[in-house]
Amino acid sequence: MKSDDYSLIKRFQQSRCMIKIFITISITILFYFIVLFRPLFDYYSYKELKLQNQIKSLNRTIGFDHIYVINLDSRTDKRKRLDDIASYLGLDFEYFSAISKDDVRILNRYGSADMNPSAKACYLSHYYTYKLMVEANYNNALILEDDADFELNITDIMTDIHRDLPASWEMLYVGHCFEGVGEQVGKSSSVHRLYKSVSPMCSHAYAISYSAVRKLIELLDPVIPRGSVDYSLKVVIDEGKISSYSVHPQPIVQWKAADNPSDITNSIPLSFSLLNSTSRFLGYKQ
Repeated sequence: MKSDDYSLIKRFQQSRCMIKIFITISITILFYFIVLFRPLFDYYSYKELKLQNQIKSLNRTIGFDHIYVINLDSRTDKRKRLDDIASYLGLDFEYFSAISKDDVRILNRYGSADMNPSAKACYLSHYYTYKLMVEANYNNALILEDDADFELNITDIMTDIHRDLPASWEMLYVGHCFEGVGEQVGKSSSVHRLYKSVSPMCSHAYAISYSAVRKLIELLDPVIPRGSVDYSLKVVIDEGKISSYSVHPQPIVQWKAADNPSDITNSIPLSFSLLNSTSRFLGYKQ
């Protein structure tokens, strides 16, 4: 064999050896890289999964921590309609057993209130719900009465509203009545927009933050209230003690039907319409 051929073979063998060494080192580095950074990858995967679950959870409560529905145990008809709505829209409700106007034991504990028993029971039902929210330590919650009806696209509507809602909000009226339109907040061009509240009335659909609910427990007097619960809320908002916003037009209204009478004696019959009523879509008649 010629010396040149021998040198060529030797260089080839050396090159193969170097390639093997390079591959071995690369595999070793890659292995240690995976071991070292896998916890980081797992962390971000966990964070992404947790975020997806949070978004899914918030969609089931339209952006709030929780949804309470105040419902008299005797009004199974109202609960049935709301169960149908929750099932179709993919929402989660917690039902609060409302105080009955016939519950003399509880009503007599707040006997100096100058209002009829049904209005007084409604006031206490909201007040007790506030205390329940504090005990549960929710950052915020949507409080509904059992005559609520929703726009079919309520989740999309509230997603837009939450984008404009200031971080310092304390109350948000998703449903209301007899309210003027205040200053617009944000630059949304959708049909339903956010505004500063102007003496909102009715209490069928409003959200409340934890800081606000602590204030209301102190500000509202269940023994000698200033008036009905919605009027009392309006007063503290008008006095500037609570920062409040409202959605116009309201995406949650009071559902009124011949077979769905109000539980509040002498209440004013109100009728508000939605663009696409969920109750109507599900076949309920007015």
